[in-house]
Amino acid sequence: MNSNPTEALKLVEPVIHFLDRLIQEQGIYLYMVCVWLSPLLILWILKGGVWRKPSPPCRIILVKVSEPPPVPPELSPTVTGTGQSPADQQSFTA
Repeated sequence: MNSNPTEALKLVEPVIHFLDRLIQEQGIYLYMVCVWLSPLLILWILKGGVWRKPSPPCRIILVKVSEPPPVPPELSPTVTGTGQSPADQQSFTA
């Protein structure tokens, strides 16, 4: 690596000449593009475009539908002779 500054400038010289010629010929158009794109850049920065965290990956959630429990069988009613419950019959017997 050469530490001579004139050698380093000779390597950058074609790039500088290209940019000078580009600005001379197309400068007004470059300026207008920068002016029209600057509000979009400002909005992007204010919305956190530079520091925004990446969105979390999509999560797939599986929902397993279980069957309802079986219905218990119906209870058959017990029939007494008088239509009263056995507790009532015992309390009135004398």
